[in-house]
Amino acid sequence: MQKQWVDRGIDYDFKVYCPFGDVQNGMVAMNDKDAYYEIIIQCPSDNVENLSKALKKTKIIDWKKSIIIPYAPYHIIELIKTILEDVNVDIEFILPSATYILETKTPYDDVNLPTGITFEPLTNKHLDMIDSTWPFRYSSSPAYFELLIENKYGFGLYLKDTLICWLLVNESGNLTHLYTVKEHRQKGYAELLLKLVCNVLIKDGLIVSSYCLKDNINAIKLHTKVGFVEIGDVDWCYLRSTIN
Repeated sequence: MQKQWVDRGIDYDFKVYCPFGDVQNGMVAMNDKDAYYEIIIQCPSDNVENLSKALKKTKIIDWKKSIIIPYAPYHIIELIKTILEDVNVDIEFILPSATYILETKTPYDDVNLPTGITFEPLTNKHLDMIDSTWPFRYSSSPAYFELLIENKYGFGLYLKDTLICWLLVNESGNLTHLYTVKEHRQKGYAELLLKLVCNVLIKDGLIVSSYCLKDNINAIKLHTKVGFVEIGDVDWCYLRSTIN
């Protein structure tokens, strides 16, 4: 998805590095979201010695910032624990999650819209509502959602022009922030919107992926119901500097 953004000329501060220039040592991608760093750390091997050395010595990462390490597998979390003192950070908290992939490449055909309901791109008219209902909001998250919406990565169900359910696709191509307003829950709108957005991504030839917090039982049940398969555990790791 990031490559598509670059190809489309979308101005987005996303940089990718390979420790010592070798992809076998892993990948470190930095996504500066103003209020914090999102640092994606992945490694195809369980041997993270070179990755550890690079993280300890790098001057590219500002460890004084608030940092989130998203969808990190077990061996990456264990690596982070070993370098905490070296980079003067501590783990604030960890959110256990699971990765879900939609195995089918065939669009759903049971996606008939009820009378009065329309499926349309999100607009910035509803930006405040979308941001205020996100449990992980931060100071610059409105600008983040604005970027996704302006580049047509936000989708909604509307009842007579009133937004009642929404879902976005983030810069990594993952589904994010599926939400239904309270008075319209238990009506199947989240399932309908999830299928409609999956159809858009399938038709674009993209892999459909999502992450669910381990304790978000409703989200897990919904993903399983529509055909997503859990492929592994990951964690969101939040770091804070120990330097005052």
